[in-house]
Parts: sequence; structure tokens; C-alpha cells
Amino acid sequence: MKKILIILVLTCVIMGAAFAQAKPATPAPAPAQPAKPATPPPATSSDAPKNSLGIDLFQITKGFIASDNDTKTFIFITSIGYEALVAPHWSIGVDADTYFMSLNNTPGFYLCIAGEGRYYPQSANFEKFFLGTTLGFNVLSIDGSSKPEDGGFFGLTASLKTGYKIIIGKIYLEPSLAYVLSKSSIFGVPTPLGWNGGLRFGFVF
Repeated sequence: MKKILIILVLTCVIMGAAFAQAKPATPAPAPAQPAKPATPPPATSSDAPKNSLGIDLFQITKGFIASDNDTKTFIFITSIGYEALVAPHWSIGVDADTYFMSLNNTPGFYLCIAGEGRYYPQSANFEKFFLGTTLGFNVLSIDGSSKPEDGGFFGLTASLKTGYKIIIGKIYLEPSLAYVLSKSSIFGVPTPLGWNGGLRFGFVF
């Protein structure tokens, strides 16, 4: 009986040792991989122009055409526009038009200042096709008086505008068409009223 027990104990010990040798060793953990750097956001061009300043060549030409030595009419027009990009596709600006006039030796002066907002659907910058609107005030003075009985006026002006801005380097060219709502003079002074074309030329920065 004792021999049988000894044989059983030895058998268990031998089998346990055999199973322990046959058990595969646990593999060592793989070294940690370095974390991949975060993908940087797409770069944006900080050199893209965000401002423009120009003059309207069409308005200047219109003044020369309206001048007539035979009727002693002289009109010199300046039209300046500034625009700033405030968000992708959107810009705001200010327009200033002045008329220096002499009508049959009677001096006249016209001033229009308006704020302008634009939307550029084809570009995140302010180029290509745009839709815009303006709102401001204008005044016409005849011989120092803006009273209606003297031929002058003072009031609000508004417009809807569409056009296309072409940027070449630091220069831009902008043909446009606007419909202007404004008071007009009883003497027929050519103030911006109704359909008005424009051809602005200037610089971007």
C-alpha cells in the first residue's frame, strides 16, 4: 500500500513538472509606439489681400462728358471706394462721391457718403462676382444753399449693386452696375439716380 502511494505521488510530481515545461512562455509586451503627431490644419494664406482702395473711372469720365463749354457747364466728379474683408465671402466698406459743378457760372457741390456691404459667393476672398447694397446720405448745394427752392436737397440714398472684381497682383479692376434710390435736383443736375454703371480701379493690400 505504501509503495502504491509513493508511486502515485511520484507520478503526480513528474506530470506536473512536464506540464510546467510544456506551457508556452508569456511573450513580453511590445514596446509602446510613439504617438503620431496631430495633423496640422490646412494652412491659410496670410498674404491674401484684405483691403482695397480705388477710384471709379466711369464716374470721372461721366463728369467730363457732361461738361459743355457752350452751355457753360462744368462738372468734375471724384468717386472713391474703400473695402475690407471681415469674414470669408463678406466685406464692408465706404463709398464717397463728390461733384464740383459750375452751371451757367453758378457754383454747385454734391456729396454722397454711403456704407456698403458685399457678398462674394465664388470666393472666400473679395474677388470675382459679388452682390452688394449701400445706405447713406447725399446733399446737393447750389450756390451755397441746399434748400429745395434753390435747387438743392439733403436726404438718404440707397442702392443695390452687382459686379465682378478682377485682382491681378496688387491691382484690381471692378466693373459694376447699381440701381440707386435717391432724391434728384429740380434743375436736373446729374446726381446718381436710377441705373448707374461703374468701373473701379485701384489697389489691394
